Amino acid sequence: MMMMRPSLAAFLLHLTIIAISHAIYLDIHVPLPNDDCLMTQTLRANELLRSYSSNQNYDSEQVDLFSRHVPHITLFLADFDLELDDSNASESLSQLNVTKVDSFLAAISTINFTQVIQGLDCTVSLSTQSFIVEHNDDSNNNDKFYTINGAFTMLNVQNTPCLKALSSAILDPVESFVKRPIIVPSWAASLPEPERSAAIYRSRKYGSPNVKEGFLPHLTVGFDDPSRGSAASATYHHSSHADMNSETSMQWREDAMGQWNKGFALLMNDGCSSMVKGIAVGRNSIGGTVLANSRMRYWKVGNDLFLPHEHEAQAVII
Repeated sequence: MMMMRPSLAAFLLHLTIIAISHAIYLDIHVPLPNDDCLMTQTLRANELLRSYSSNQNYDSEQVDLFSRHVPHITLFLADFDLELDDSNASESLSQLNVTKVDSFLAAISTINFTQVIQGLDCTVSLSTQSFIVEHNDDSNNNDKFYTINGAFTMLNVQNTPCLKALSSAILDPVESFVKRPIIVPSWAASLPEPERSAAIYRSRKYGSPNVKEGFLPHLTVGFDDPSRGSAASATYHHSSHADMNSETSMQWREDAMGQWNKGFALLMNDGCSSMVKGIAVGRNSIGGTVLANSRMRYWKVGNDLFLPHEHEAQAVII
C-alpha cells in the first residue's frame, strides 16, 4: 500500500497554484546555472517527457523548460499582497503595485544570502530518496532519481542544510507581505497529530506549509493533468491523486523517466551536480513552474560571479 508523506500533500497542493484575480503568487527560488550537468539533465528529462507525450498522442505535457518555464528549486512560494488596491476595477486585479513590489524586493535584499550559507556545502545534487513511502518497505533504497505522483514529475533534490537555511532565511523578511487572511489547506485537517498542528501553524504564520519541516526541494520537469482544458485544471485537488496515479495515466511517463534515469545513473559515477549561485523571484505558473522572462530580481550568492544569460534578464511583469 502506498501513502504520501504528510508534507508531500501540502507540497503538491501548492504546486498547482497559479496567478488569478486578487492573487499574486511569486516563487522565490534557486535558478539552475545554464551551463552545468544538472541543468543539462533537467532539460533532458523535460525533453523526454514532451517527446513521449507527443508520440503517445497525449500532448498533455504542460512544462516547457526550453522556452516557457525556468528550471528552478523553490525556496518559498506564496500569495503576496502586491496587487493594486482598486478592487472596483476588474482589469487591475492581477496588476502589480510598483510601490509594494519595490518594498517587497527591498525586504528580500536585506538578507545577506552569502552569510546565511557561510560554512555550508551548497552543492545541489539529486537523491534516490522518494517522496512516496511504501509500508513494509524502505523506499529510500530505490534506484530512481525522480518521483512521479499524480500530475507531477519531479527530480528529487538532496535536502541539504544549505537549501534549508536559504528557505528559512526568507520567511521573516517577507512575512508582512503575505496576503491575509491565509486559508489553511483543507487536507491539513486529515493529518495525524502532531503533523496536523504543525502544517496549520506553518500555513498561518508563513503563508505556506512547505517550509521548515515541510520543505521538500525538487526540480519540476513535468505536469500532465488529464483535466487539461477544463475548469478543474486551475486547481489540482489532493482527492484526485488516486485517479491520476492509475497505470494507464502514468506508464508513458514512467517509460520516459526510466530512459532518463538510466542515462543519469551512468553520469553519477563521474558526478553530476550544480551549485547555488543566486536567488531569484518570478511569477508562478502551472504545475509549480516559474514563467520565463518573469524574473523581478536576482541576488548573487557566494563569491563566484554569476550573471544571468541574456534571456534571463531581470524584468518586472505587470
